[in-house]
Amino acid sequence: MSAMKRRTFIKAVAGAALLPYIQVKANAADRVLQVGVYNSAQGALIKQKVLPEFEKEYNCKVLTTEGATLANIAALRATKAKPVFSVMSMDDIGVPQAKAESLIEPLPAEGIPNLKNVFDRYLLSDRYGVGFSVSMAGLFINPQMTKPIASYNEIFTPQFAHQMILNTPKNTQSILMLIVAAALATGKPLQEAQYEIDKGWDKLAELKNNVMTVYDGEAQVMMVAQGQAMVGGIEYSKAIYPHTKKGIPLDMTFPKEGAFTGINGLALVKGAPQRELGLAWINRLLDADVQKMLAEVTLSAPTVRGINFDAATLKYLAYPEDKMKQLNLFTPDWTYIIPRRAELLERYNQTFNA
Repeated sequence: MSAMKRRTFIKAVAGAALLPYIQVKANAADRVLQVGVYNSAQGALIKQKVLPEFEKEYNCKVLTTEGATLANIAALRATKAKPVFSVMSMDDIGVPQAKAESLIEPLPAEGIPNLKNVFDRYLLSDRYGVGFSVSMAGLFINPQMTKPIASYNEIFTPQFAHQMILNTPKNTQSILMLIVAAALATGKPLQEAQYEIDKGWDKLAELKNNVMTVYDGEAQVMMVAQGQAMVGGIEYSKAIYPHTKKGIPLDMTFPKEGAFTGINGLALVKGAPQRELGLAWINRLLDADVQKMLAEVTLSAPTVRGINFDAATLKYLAYPEDKMKQLNLFTPDWTYIIPRRAELLERYNQTFNA
């Protein structure tokens, strides 16, 4: 073989050897999955611990956008004509709204094997969304100064005059307090009282004399730890228990009427540009190992069955199912409440600002 032919042959062989690598790189560049995550410690944890392994296994690039539920839904509206995202994080309150606007589609069981392990209560809006992390919502106290509160009725008594910090009407938790007021006014369980929510306004107004301030930042829960107030809420446990675990005198208290759930969820975007990768992303976040890791770090409960925790972690979680029943955990019917949300929040503001 001549020198010229030998050089040509070597180049051809080298080019062939490089071809699979070039093809893999091209495929990876084409496989870009865009997802929405929460702008929280949980979102940062997912980016740090879940995302790199997912990219490696599925030979893709995952781009994340951080936001809260309403911002994430707004992002879907803005890209509805030409979807950019494949999966979006949104709370249980957002799923019905996104469904009504045709921004998301039902989750297919065949594309998400781990869906079969999810508790029924966390399959949202006819499976248009699925919960992957659950906080409890109730009142919080400094256990060194205040006894656990047995009934929500207690916070309306003179014992707590000017001693309560109330969550801002800007947050979903304000609606939960209105449901509590309706339950106390009607004598009905939370589940039934939510459908008579307007009967709670007079009762809610009675709370005004006990409210020291309305807080709108998580850092302000420390007012209770520092003894400036006796009770606060309604608040999600994920804002309280990390402090409790560090030894700060803060703890949740769940009155006999029941506790609420705060469900962080996932939805498949309608017309997702990377549908199969999107389904795989949802499936990964429902994987038992990922669920266990998220629960242990964020102190929010998993949504799938069969995970074992040590006692030190389990005391912070609404888990397993027996504990959910014991706490009388309740998820509001957001499909009923959401259409009236603006009206309710306006009146809520008037009640405490008048």
